[in-house]
Amino acid sequence: MELELLNRLELLVAICDKNTLSPIYSTVKFKAIIGECSETIFSLFEKKHKTFSRQEVLAVNLKTPYSFALQVKDGKIRKMIKISISNYNESQLMIVGEDITELKKLEYSLKSYASIMEKQEKSLRKIAYTDSLTGIANRRAMFKRFTEYTQDEENIRGAICILDIDHFKQFNDTYGHNFGDYALKYFTEKVSLALDDDCYFARIGGEEFCIFSYTRDEAELNALISSVLNVIKNYDIHTPHQTITRISFSAGIAEYRKHGTTLNELLSNADKALYFSKATGRCKVISFSTELVQKRDDSPILNFREIER
Repeated sequence: MELELLNRLELLVAICDKNTLSPIYSTVKFKAIIGECSETIFSLFEKKHKTFSRQEVLAVNLKTPYSFALQVKDGKIRKMIKISISNYNESQLMIVGEDITELKKLEYSLKSYASIMEKQEKSLRKIAYTDSLTGIANRRAMFKRFTEYTQDEENIRGAICILDIDHFKQFNDTYGHNFGDYALKYFTEKVSLALDDDCYFARIGGEEFCIFSYTRDEAELNALISSVLNVIKNYDIHTPHQTITRISFSAGIAEYRKHGTTLNELLSNADKALYFSKATGRCKVISFSTELVQKRDDSPILNFREIER
């Protein structure tokens, strides 16, 4: 009566001899999906899983059932069936099949959704921390990287450099904004190639860029940026007017700890050195110092911030 009830409920159940694994009883649903007898289960499983051991099956009990999943056909439909083998009594095993097809579909959908969300998150993160025109890091990314670096390491050194393209307004006014965008991308590419892995390069606004060197003091970074300037200023750029122009930059440098411990402090002092560079002829790299500020205050360069950049 108990077995007939299982049959009427359309459950996947089979009973087999524990020693010989010969079939004793199988529900209609079990026969339709799995096969005529429980032996089919073991044959199917042995083909797909070389580590399968019948000795393990014979050792099962009610507390430690043996479980695995099989993909089978129900007519033309493929289904995933979870098989659990446990003791039915001292001499017989019960094999119960659970249709987990929909569960597996749900798991697959959730994994796909999670994968899509992960890709979207990476895409949004890239948008948030990447300059859309040049493809390098933006101001937000520079602040994030600086914070990470100064928090994770002790006794670190480093220096900040602000670069500003000289007479950039003339590129837009003379050749149009499309050429101005091209010049920014061209400049970014050439500077990136000239820097090493110890430098973090970002566009922080307009024609202004920032370089954070992890391993150099102000003098060493000054030497590096000066060499970059000497390379950049000699490149020919073809304009829409079928002429050739060149691009240069002015730069200011501040050293971590010596001229500030926060990025805002370093940028402020590097910016002062940058403007001094602009005010004294452009196309040069100047490091920040208190003497520099004094020199500025004692000279007609007092109003250098009014200089057209």
